[in-house]
Amino acid sequence: MTNKNLKQFLEKKLHKSFSDFLVFEEGIDVSVQIKYEKATIEFIDKDEEIRPLKELETILDNHEKSIDDKKNALIELSMSGDVKAYRIIEKYKDTCEDQLKSWAILAFQKSRAHIEHELSDDDKIYISSGLGGSGNKLRYFFVLTSNNKEQFTDFQKNLLTKEIKFSLDKNDSIAEKITFYDYFVSILCLVPLQISPDTILSGILNETKEFGNFLSDEIIATNTEVFSEEKIIKLIDHDPEIQNELSLSENEDINLDFLNMEGNEFDDFDDDDFEDDDFDDFEDDEDDFL
Repeated sequence: MTNKNLKQFLEKKLHKSFSDFLVFEEGIDVSVQIKYEKATIEFIDKDEEIRPLKELETILDNHEKSIDDKKNALIELSMSGDVKAYRIIEKYKDTCEDQLKSWAILAFQKSRAHIEHELSDDDKIYISSGLGGSGNKLRYFFVLTSNNKEQFTDFQKNLLTKEIKFSLDKNDSIAEKITFYDYFVSILCLVPLQISPDTILSGILNETKEFGNFLSDEIIATNTEVFSEEKIIKLIDHDPEIQNELSLSENEDINLDFLNMEGNEFDDFDDDDFEDDDFDDFEDDEDDFL
């Protein structure tokens, strides 16, 4: 989904203005986020009271407690809306075992959303993505490839660097890292929610076409992870192993787009792509967490 459609979809479905959206800085694997939200819904459906904070903190500090016990404790702490619970999670996420790190960060984000709502008159919608972001900007990872896998010349590298930065600056976006390989370049950047990545990428392609049309029209774009060189090569080659991985990812709603920019035509989602009850779980809360 492009940023433009994301903005329109969120505003329509959640009945919030764009200014009410904020992006969490920490990036969390989407599959973990889905598991976290499902576990939260399961706890809500049980209609049980949140246990005392001291008891929950003790569970986190007890090395004999299972991972699932600690995950459940973090969910309860995050739902309490208590500043003391927020501090417990904040301390724990910095010292916990690796297998609970992402879960603890999600709990911290959720707890922070509750606290900030209590301290503010504004109702905000907080967005958590695989690569995170800042303010109203999502972090993206793009890959541009040369035609026929021809190695970039020094002139092409300099030109691309200039045009990438120009297109990002023009669209109030920030280049965080630009990395060149033999025949492709990766871009890690922050893009405002209201700006479509297509706008940035088409701007780069259109400008470079005046200097030899050396870029392929097929571009990789994701806001879920930074790919290794090996994985990028497999994606470019449409390796069957990667195709299977992408098929599994689609079942978990992980967002990886292969944008074919030929002719500057983009396939957009419309309202028919979503059911009316897609986000019903969020509409009853004063503060929403995506």
